[in-house]
Amino acid sequence: MSQKQGMTPGLSPGGKIWLDKVRSLVLGKLIKSGGAGSVYLLPGAPAQVAKLYHPHLDRAANRRKLEAMLELTPELPDQLENGKRYVQIAWPQAAVFDGQDGFAGFVMPLLDMAQTAELEQIMQERQARAAGLPTGLGPKLTLAANLAAVIDALHQQQHYVVDLKPVNLRFYRDSLYIAMLDCDGFSIQGHAERFPAEQFTADYLAPEFQRKGMPAGTEMAQDRFALAVVIFQLLNFGIHPYSGRPGNAQVATDIPGRIRDGCYAYGIKRHKQLAPNATSGHALMPPELRAMFDRAFSQSPKPQRPSAADWAQLLRGYAQRSGGKLVVCTANPEHQHFAGLGCAACARDKVIGAAAQASVLAQQQMLAQSQPRQRSARGAHHTAPGQAPVRLPAGGAQANAVGISGKGWAVVVLLIVLFLIGFTAWTSSSDEVNKKASLQAQADQAAGLEVFRWRSRKAAGFQQSDARKAVHSLSQAISKGDDDAVTRGLQLLYRSGEGKSSGYEGDKVRARLRTTLMEGLGAMPFYAPELAKTYLDQLQADPRDHLAAAAMGRMHLSLNEPQAARQYFEQAVWAHPTDGVSWLGIAATALMRGGDEQDAVNLVALAQLTAYRYAVENAMPTEPGEPADNGVAATAKRMDRAAKVLRMVQAGSYEKRWDKALADGALLASKLKALPPLPDQPASVLRETMTTVDYGVLDEKQAAGENRLTLSIAADGSLTYAAAEKPMEPQLNKVIQDSVKRWTYLPAVKHGQLQDAKAEVLVRYRNGRASFVPAEARVSVED
Repeated sequence: MSQKQGMTPGLSPGGKIWLDKVRSLVLGKLIKSGGAGSVYLLPGAPAQVAKLYHPHLDRAANRRKLEAMLELTPELPDQLENGKRYVQIAWPQAAVFDGQDGFAGFVMPLLDMAQTAELEQIMQERQARAAGLPTGLGPKLTLAANLAAVIDALHQQQHYVVDLKPVNLRFYRDSLYIAMLDCDGFSIQGHAERFPAEQFTADYLAPEFQRKGMPAGTEMAQDRFALAVVIFQLLNFGIHPYSGRPGNAQVATDIPGRIRDGCYAYGIKRHKQLAPNATSGHALMPPELRAMFDRAFSQSPKPQRPSAADWAQLLRGYAQRSGGKLVVCTANPEHQHFAGLGCAACARDKVIGAAAQASVLAQQQMLAQSQPRQRSARGAHHTAPGQAPVRLPAGGAQANAVGISGKGWAVVVLLIVLFLIGFTAWTSSSDEVNKKASLQAQADQAAGLEVFRWRSRKAAGFQQSDARKAVHSLSQAISKGDDDAVTRGLQLLYRSGEGKSSGYEGDKVRARLRTTLMEGLGAMPFYAPELAKTYLDQLQADPRDHLAAAAMGRMHLSLNEPQAARQYFEQAVWAHPTDGVSWLGIAATALMRGGDEQDAVNLVALAQLTAYRYAVENAMPTEPGEPADNGVAATAKRMDRAAKVLRMVQAGSYEKRWDKALADGALLASKLKALPPLPDQPASVLRETMTTVDYGVLDEKQAAGENRLTLSIAADGSLTYAAAEKPMEPQLNKVIQDSVKRWTYLPAVKHGQLQDAKAEVLVRYRNGRASFVPAEARVSVED
């Protein structure tokens, strides 16, 4: 094999590869081989696998593509829940080289395929039940929202899937997170060049590309179309949006042909030539969801297809339980349906049941048709002696035996067909849907007005994902010089850990001993499988064990897996936000992950600041004969030891960069220590988030007016209650409810501390448009 091809014949199980020309690994078992390359386990890095390209492929192009993927990595970190790791995307993490310093491939996270299932399996109830997957609408909405979020993260880096379809997508059975594979087959944005995707599927190809193919630069439009198709199938029993019953012979019989001709049968406005599938539940979807599908599948070039971010925002509102937009069916607890609308699953069951009954009836009629001849033959043999056989007219005998003539059977079939057509017409009529789905509830209120009131459901508490976002926001705030945001964010993050420590922390002596053991032995930068298993078991039993989480973070750093390491360090911060050692770990991952030195400096500063503020709280009991400890000296010693351990995780230039980050972070920490407290301020709504909204006016007499909203804003910036002074039209109340859920809230501050408080907003509406402005301050802080 030539050096130009970039691979040597020795790259096989047992062979040696190099990561970024620094660290070597031995190839383990071959687990997959495809058209582009082969994938191997790595015994020395059990959380990763190596993909080695086949020797006949273009080494230079593949290397440029990999470098582009490493530089523009999507923000899709692994998810950690109860000590379990979920890899959302098998994205390259580092280049792989052979023994002759030739480019060979890359390493990526190991994705546990046994814990995942194909998206195709959950779409239809029979397949889902056979695979042990959930069948309700709620899990499918969650999957759709998660998928849209993953696609959005890719699009933000200008990468596109192109061949986006259910059989190419997988998800975790227990958490419903998406698991993306084969990412090097995507359309990748590089330096002044694009690496195109090689494959697409005609059933998911946008109509503008059905005739002439997909030219370069149109990948975004293709992904948006395919994403809408997959979401439609997820929410509608696996039915393709371009399937249905043709009204004439001119309608294409294949899906690509119907996509090309714009034969979308499930729109708010009915298609003239194609009727929807009789078991479709599209008519029982909310108007805003149907409008999104209409935008995605419209033949008109004017309405732009919804983006992945649009889908994620809309679907998240339905998937979250706190939104109250999805309810359990009263007739069948296994079903869920959209609030205020009928149960599509029940309606589908009725259609299927009617079709099954018709099938049974047809079989009975066919069986009955075959029985008269048999009875006649048996009757001739068993006529009593001396008794003449009884002969009936042929027509009468058949009619009496069968019970229905051939014409009668035709009538039965016709009635069944008419029933299905009638049901379809009822469920797909836009007028009926709008009246039943959108206006029925308002008509039932005798065209009266309602006083708007909304109260949030009990929050699930501060989650690990919240800690991850808080850490990211704090670093950004430091970079922007937003001192108030830093002070506010730290105060909220510190407060989130109050009274929620791990079970072992009640005993100070035990805590000290455990800290010494885990940060002495467990802190060393190497991977010990048995020790890692012990820590994972501990995290499973106690997710707030910040020492175990930090130890796992250090292990993954030693394996050159900064993304996985960051997840564990962030779990440690979530569990114990006032422990500066965990913050230092996140800083180290920032330096390794993408060379973001400013992020590393910011996080070092936050680590030093946290350790300084909570040194007394973290003080340990002293041994006999030792001087009294106020926590400061011991905390400083512990932070210094942690910094030295983190310096050992990687050789070369990283050590110098880490030393510089520590020095710069210490200077920045001294500035943060001098920050003044938060200035007193009333609670308010961020003005930019109060956008104008449209709604449907029912009564022209109520088309214009003004109202005042009173909002209860918690210290963490969440809305807990909202109420209007005067009654308004129900449809206006609905858009106000949707709006207040989207707004960003700024909590009140009193004596430097965040407080629960109230704020007021004016609602001004005219001719179907409602706008919002802050009202004059009438704020009362709730002491």
